[in-house]
Amino acid sequence: MGLLAPASAVCHFEVIGNLPAESKYQVISEQLQNDCFRSIDNSVDEYSCGWVEFDDHDATSFSEERQLCREQSLCFSLREDRRKIPSALLKREIKRLSDSFLAAHPNFNRVPKQEREAIRDQASSLLFARTLPVPSIADIIWDTDSGLLRFSSLSQKKIDCFQGLFHQSFPDLRLCLLTPISRARQVVTPEQTTRLEALNQASSESPLAEIEANTWLGEDFLSWLLYRSLNSDSRYKVNTQGPLLAKQPFSAWLDNRLLLLGTGPEGEQKISVAGPQDRFAEACSALCNGKQITEATLHMSLGDDLNWKLTLKGERFSFGGFRTPMIKPEKDPEDDPAAEAEAAFYTKLAAIEEGEQLFSSLLKFFLEQRLSETWTATEKNIAACFNKVQEN
Repeated sequence: MGLLAPASAVCHFEVIGNLPAESKYQVISEQLQNDCFRSIDNSVDEYSCGWVEFDDHDATSFSEERQLCREQSLCFSLREDRRKIPSALLKREIKRLSDSFLAAHPNFNRVPKQEREAIRDQASSLLFARTLPVPSIADIIWDTDSGLLRFSSLSQKKIDCFQGLFHQSFPDLRLCLLTPISRARQVVTPEQTTRLEALNQASSESPLAEIEANTWLGEDFLSWLLYRSLNSDSRYKVNTQGPLLAKQPFSAWLDNRLLLLGTGPEGEQKISVAGPQDRFAEACSALCNGKQITEATLHMSLGDDLNWKLTLKGERFSFGGFRTPMIKPEKDPEDDPAAEAEAAFYTKLAAIEEGEQLFSSLLKFFLEQRLSETWTATEKNIAACFNKVQEN
């Protein structure tokens, strides 16, 4: 699903490096065209990937500036086309070709190894020629002022493809996954930064190293959110920069689905708690037995039908199923469709930015407690709360 869909995945990156101050559109469009998507519809190729226009996934020219540039944002998409052959169908075609080979060579009791490999390749080519490729699209919105880049997929294969192609197209820029620790650095005070770095268990600045070594941040954040949700203490105030006003009140709570993970004698154990929750008894029982929350459905609301919902992935702080307030464009037959589409884009982007600001405010509020001297007492209160729910 794309970033403009009612619910979309959002993986956040930071782009490090400078774009040309002048002729930015021309330079970027040329770099995208160099690695644009090339169709495999009329070939037997198995796979193709490349850049396409944000509004037209069959277009690769980027011939108009408005197709790429939206104020300070660059908008384009990654398209991957892949042919897939069912294994049963491939096996049947190989058998048919093998039988034909043996019929033409009666001196052989079985197909030689070298010929078997050639038959497999021939079977694949024949089936690929009769199979249409399946397209897959992921949108990119790149804020060139802040360096924040949003990518609409959480698939690791697609993320790897995107990172590789981005570095190929923009060799002078560096694309870094925005990790939970790096998100935390953006919202804490200088004094809190010192405490945060003391807790940072990564031995290098590699994003993957930071993620793997600091799973505690997501686990503590989600446990704290569950504790706050259980105690009906779900009121907060906007305390980070963004489109919303400072100190604007909002609510945030966990509900609908939690995924917990732990290890036991038989290996990794997962527990999924789904459906509207009353007291989260099952989740609290799992937490008391040493498991940790790794994913949860997070709700955020400003009231008056201004609601955001997402599945927060605790390991990376990526957003799954990110829903913003409903966009209801007014239809007028006399309006320009292109202008309507552009207005809908800015409305949706503003809603995404507001949801991200609410999440950052929530994270900052948590870190003020997590990095304070009172956190040990808070941890005891959280454990006591979970034990009480479990016992009842």
